[in-house]
Amino acid sequence: MIVLRKSRLKLPPTGTVLLVVLLVAIGPRLGHGAGLRDKLNVYEQRRFARQIEESENSGLYDATDSVISLSAANLKERVFNQPHASLVEFYNSYCGFCRRFAPIWKQLAADILGWQRLVKVTALDCSRDENNAVCREFEVMAYPTIRFFAPQYTDGEQKIGEPVKEHDGQRIIDRLVEYMLHVESKPSSWPTLATLNRTDDKAALFEGATGAAGGKPRYVYLVSEKDANATVGLQVILDFYDTPGAIVHRVHDPTAADNGLSVVDGNSLSTVRLPIDEFTREKLREAIKAHLKQHHIVVTDVSTKSTKSKAGGSSGGGDGASTEQNISALMEHKQEAAIRAKVKERGAGIVYQADLEEAIRFALFHEIGRFKTIEGERLVAMRNFLDVLVRHFPFNDNGRRFLTELRQYVLNAGEKKLDGEAFVERAKALEKERSPVFASNHWIGCSGSKEGLRRYPCGLWTLFHYLTVQAAENDRSTNPQEVLEAMHGYIKNYFGCSECSLHFQQMADRNRIWQVASKDDAVLWLWSSHNEVNQRLAGDATEDPEHPKTQFPTVADCPQCRKKILTNHHNHKQYTMEDGNEWDLGEVLRYLKQIYAYDRRSLFGLHDSSLAPQGGPDGRQQWDGAAAAAAAQTSYHSYGNALSDIDIRFSALLYVTCIVMIVIAIKLVVKRGYRKKMYPHDILGKV
Repeated sequence: MIVLRKSRLKLPPTGTVLLVVLLVAIGPRLGHGAGLRDKLNVYEQRRFARQIEESENSGLYDATDSVISLSAANLKERVFNQPHASLVEFYNSYCGFCRRFAPIWKQLAADILGWQRLVKVTALDCSRDENNAVCREFEVMAYPTIRFFAPQYTDGEQKIGEPVKEHDGQRIIDRLVEYMLHVESKPSSWPTLATLNRTDDKAALFEGATGAAGGKPRYVYLVSEKDANATVGLQVILDFYDTPGAIVHRVHDPTAADNGLSVVDGNSLSTVRLPIDEFTREKLREAIKAHLKQHHIVVTDVSTKSTKSKAGGSSGGGDGASTEQNISALMEHKQEAAIRAKVKERGAGIVYQADLEEAIRFALFHEIGRFKTIEGERLVAMRNFLDVLVRHFPFNDNGRRFLTELRQYVLNAGEKKLDGEAFVERAKALEKERSPVFASNHWIGCSGSKEGLRRYPCGLWTLFHYLTVQAAENDRSTNPQEVLEAMHGYIKNYFGCSECSLHFQQMADRNRIWQVASKDDAVLWLWSSHNEVNQRLAGDATEDPEHPKTQFPTVADCPQCRKKILTNHHNHKQYTMEDGNEWDLGEVLRYLKQIYAYDRRSLFGLHDSSLAPQGGPDGRQQWDGAAAAAAAQTSYHSYGNALSDIDIRFSALLYVTCIVMIVIAIKLVVKRGYRKKMYPHDILGKV
């Protein structure tokens, strides 16, 4: 804290002005940002703080879930050499199946929350930059990938956990219990999961047995199961493993009339059969809890509800750096929201250069780079993908050299396999050598209203639509299927959502992708297939509420693209749409070629629009300096106009406050600095 003593402060007005300006500039830093925070609208600050909290959480899971979010920085620390087991989901927040699976994973984590001292349910988002390398190291080939890590699991070559291939919640629990049953290095606190075959000697059940609180247990509960492969009894053992005064055992009795539950009293060694309505985990738990409560034994909560409280409020007293980061994140969120509003205002039917660049950036550095080895069909698919990018992607000179040299690097591998990590390192090195390559740093038209919505899937659709149109508008290749081949190979071999990839391959076969005979047909094939996907996913968990999946182009965007029903007189079949019209394919093709035209790309949102290619579609006509400067200025103003009214009012408030403080400071210094000059006659007069 800085203290200015009035008796020592003697500055001229100019110095005072400079001091006030300096204090206004650095005041928030000295006071941990308190002054700036006080000036923020309280409602806005709280609202955006919630948004910041949501963005800081890893992808599909947050602090309100029972799922622990991991990152590359703490995965091994949390999983290896631990006294508990771990169940890890490797997922991609852009993967449609992952989004539909997330509620199942959350519920599973809540269902076994009572086992948290034995097993942790975790998740890691492979779509994040910092997690890309660790997902490759753990050989995550599809999303979601679930792995089990036993207690005291050690790091090493090919130490990537045990696979869990099930995606149904109950089946995952069954598989988890099976793995826990066969754990070799059991911690001292690990419960006895081995099945008992005989229960004639009741006293033996209590010999050497130790309850959760230590000492001899008061009751032993026996869950009898006829099916040796059933896991209900094992699940109940785990539910009550830390309940003081009680132990649960599973008994396999193939001769029993039915499954059941009984309890052995440790004092009298008498056995009582407990009534249950149904032989399920839930009913068994209820019966055991009721019996323990009847005998005044406190039952450890095995509730299936999360014990985590919803994060909220201020943490109080954070340091200056934390405050600055929060304010910076808050303003970034405001800017992103303003950009989305600006994009919405501009309307649909606009292709943004930023989205095209972000799509290939994610494809090259994430999707392709997640494989340890690239060979065979996957290697051919990469070459085809790079071929169409080199021919048709709208890059500047640096970008074209980057793609060309990256393709040559892949071609030099010949028929041999390519190391995925080496590919990513080479791509990063080329990007640095040819810098600047990318003119974008975030999504614009494909930005989603929430984390994990749109973005990469939207960008990939946009990219391939653009490439089919560019291929149709030039003669660099005579193969009408070149882009569709590249897209099919990429989706089949690299697209992280395995379910989405399978759906696309099935649709491609059904729609006869390999019978496309012209470049215009390729444009229309991709358009109709995209509409088919939109129809299938309308209302799905992957749908952004701000961007519903509809048939495009809409009537508003292209009224001439639809016409009244016509009958095919060869098979007397009418091809209709829900609104009673059918597509006019000629107009649709014209619309698509207009929207995805080279010179229709929008440069809005680029951090440096002068890096974007201009001139003819071949990208080799250079932009003159005046045009580049004008475009950069246009991009700057377009970006600046995205600021909201709140930003403008806030800036104006700060400006007025600074002026008032300066004026007050000047007046105070002038007033204190004035002293009446003493003359000789004044002194004589006093004498």
